[in-house]
Amino acid sequence: MDKDMYVYLIIGLVIGFIIGFIFVSVISPKARKYAKVKQELDQTKDELRVQKQMIAKHFSHSAEILDSMAKDFRRLYQHMAENSSQFMDSDNVQSLDFDSSSDSNEKKEVTLDKQPRDYSDNSSGLFKTDENKS
Repeated sequence: MDKDMYVYLIIGLVIGFIIGFIFVSVISPKARKYAKVKQELDQTKDELRVQKQMIAKHFSHSAEILDSMAKDFRRLYQHMAENSSQFMDSDNVQSLDFDSSSDSNEKKEVTLDKQPRDYSDNSSGLFKTDENKS
Protein backbone atom coordinates (compact mmCIF):
# COMPACT_ATOMS: atom_id res chain seq x y z
CA MET A 1 0.00 0.00 0.00
CA ASP A 2 2.84 2.33 0.55
CA LYS A 3 3.87 2.06 -3.09
CA ASP A 4 0.38 2.91 -4.31
CA MET A 5 0.30 5.90 -2.01
CA TYR A 6 3.57 7.27 -3.38
CA VAL A 7 2.38 6.76 -6.96
CA TYR A 8 -0.84 8.67 -6.22
CA LEU A 9 1.16 11.37 -4.45
CA ILE A 10 3.53 11.81 -7.44
CA ILE A 11 0.63 11.82 -9.92
CA GLY A 12 -1.16 14.39 -7.73
CA LEU A 13 1.94 16.60 -7.57
CA VAL A 14 2.43 16.45 -11.35
CA ILE A 15 -1.23 17.30 -11.96
CA GLY A 16 -0.99 20.07 -9.35
CA PHE A 17 2.08 21.58 -11.06
CA ILE A 18 0.35 21.46 -14.44
CA ILE A 19 -2.82 23.09 -13.09
CA GLY A 20 -0.76 25.66 -11.18
CA PHE A 21 1.29 26.51 -14.27
CA ILE A 22 -1.85 26.96 -16.38
CA PHE A 23 -3.47 29.04 -13.64
CA VAL A 24 -0.44 31.31 -13.27
CA SER A 25 -0.05 31.64 -17.04
CA VAL A 26 -3.66 32.62 -17.60
CA ILE A 27 -4.10 34.95 -14.64
CA SER A 28 -0.59 36.43 -14.43
CA PRO A 29 -0.30 40.09 -15.56
CA LYS A 30 2.96 39.32 -17.33
CA ALA A 31 1.29 36.52 -19.24
CA ARG A 32 -1.58 38.78 -20.27
CA LYS A 33 0.86 41.51 -21.32
CA TYR A 34 2.89 38.95 -23.27
CA ALA A 35 -0.25 37.68 -25.00
CA LYS A 36 -1.27 41.24 -25.89
CA VAL A 37 2.19 42.08 -27.28
CA LYS A 38 2.25 38.82 -29.23
CA GLN A 39 -1.18 39.62 -30.70
CA GLU A 40 0.00 43.12 -31.70
CA LEU A 41 3.15 41.65 -33.24
CA ASP A 42 1.13 39.16 -35.28
CA GLN A 43 -1.21 41.94 -36.40
CA THR A 44 1.74 44.15 -37.38
CA LYS A 45 3.34 41.30 -39.31
CA ASP A 46 0.08 40.77 -41.21
CA GLU A 47 -0.18 44.48 -42.00
CA LEU A 48 3.44 44.53 -43.19
CA ARG A 49 2.84 41.52 -45.40
CA VAL A 50 -0.25 43.16 -46.93
CA GLN A 51 1.65 46.42 -47.45
CA LYS A 52 4.53 44.60 -49.15
CA GLN A 53 2.04 42.92 -51.47
CA MET A 54 0.44 46.27 -52.28
CA ILE A 55 3.85 47.85 -53.01
CA ALA A 56 4.87 44.93 -55.21
CA LYS A 57 1.55 45.19 -57.08
CA HIS A 58 2.01 48.97 -57.45
CA PHE A 59 5.51 48.67 -58.91
CA SER A 60 4.43 45.84 -61.18
CA HIS A 61 1.56 47.95 -62.51
CA SER A 62 3.87 50.98 -62.89
CA ALA A 63 6.33 48.86 -64.86
CA GLU A 64 3.52 47.72 -67.15
CA ILE A 65 2.43 51.33 -67.73
CA LEU A 66 6.01 52.45 -68.46
CA ASP A 67 6.47 49.55 -70.86
CA SER A 68 3.24 50.52 -72.61
CA MET A 69 4.39 54.15 -72.81
CA ALA A 70 7.74 53.07 -74.30
CA LYS A 71 5.97 50.97 -76.92
CA ASP A 72 3.62 53.84 -77.76
CA PHE A 73 6.57 56.24 -78.02
CA ARG A 74 8.37 53.84 -80.39
CA ARG A 75 5.22 53.56 -82.50
CA LEU A 76 4.88 57.38 -82.58
CA TYR A 77 8.53 57.84 -83.49
CA GLN A 78 8.27 55.27 -86.28
CA HIS A 79 5.08 56.92 -87.53
CA MET A 80 6.71 60.36 -87.54
CA ALA A 81 9.86 59.05 -89.23
CA GLU A 82 7.90 57.21 -91.92
CA ASN A 83 5.47 60.04 -92.67
CA SER A 84 7.73 63.09 -92.32
CA SER A 85 8.92 62.76 -95.89
CA GLN A 86 5.34 63.12 -97.15
CA PHE A 87 4.87 66.55 -95.58
CA MET A 88 8.30 68.12 -95.94
CA ASP A 89 10.67 68.25 -98.86
CA SER A 90 14.40 67.74 -98.39
CA ASP A 91 15.18 71.52 -98.55
CA ASN A 92 12.97 72.23 -95.51
CA VAL A 93 14.42 69.33 -93.56
CA GLN A 94 17.95 70.66 -94.04
CA SER A 95 16.94 74.17 -92.95
CA LEU A 96 15.63 72.73 -89.68
CA ASP A 97 19.09 71.44 -88.77
CA PHE A 98 20.18 74.17 -86.34
CA ASP A 99 23.73 72.97 -85.84
CA SER A 100 24.72 73.25 -89.53
CA SER A 101 23.93 76.96 -89.94
CA SER A 102 26.81 79.34 -89.35
CA ASP A 103 24.55 82.22 -88.21
CA SER A 104 23.42 80.41 -85.10
CA ASN A 105 27.03 79.62 -84.13
CA GLU A 106 27.96 83.28 -84.44
CA LYS A 107 24.97 84.32 -82.34
CA LYS A 108 25.93 81.80 -79.67
CA GLU A 109 29.44 83.19 -79.53
CA VAL A 110 28.17 86.76 -79.22
CA THR A 111 25.71 85.92 -76.46
CA LEU A 112 28.25 83.82 -74.59
CA ASP A 113 30.89 86.57 -74.69
CA LYS A 114 28.57 89.24 -73.26
CA GLN A 115 28.14 89.34 -69.54
CA PRO A 116 24.55 89.89 -68.37
CA ARG A 117 23.71 93.20 -66.73
CA ASP A 118 22.44 93.15 -63.18
CA TYR A 119 20.65 96.49 -63.44
CA SER A 120 17.95 98.13 -65.48
CA ASP A 121 18.17 101.37 -67.47
CA ASN A 122 14.81 102.61 -66.16
CA SER A 123 14.01 103.10 -62.50
CA SER A 124 11.04 101.24 -61.12
CA GLY A 125 9.88 104.01 -58.80
CA LEU A 126 10.08 101.92 -55.67
CA PHE A 127 12.59 104.10 -53.90
CA LYS A 128 11.38 107.54 -54.95
CA THR A 129 10.80 109.98 -52.13
CA ASP A 130 8.22 112.75 -52.12
CA GLU A 131 10.89 115.25 -53.20
CA ASN A 132 11.87 113.17 -56.23
CA LYS A 133 8.28 112.67 -57.40
CA SER A 134 7.64 116.33 -58.16
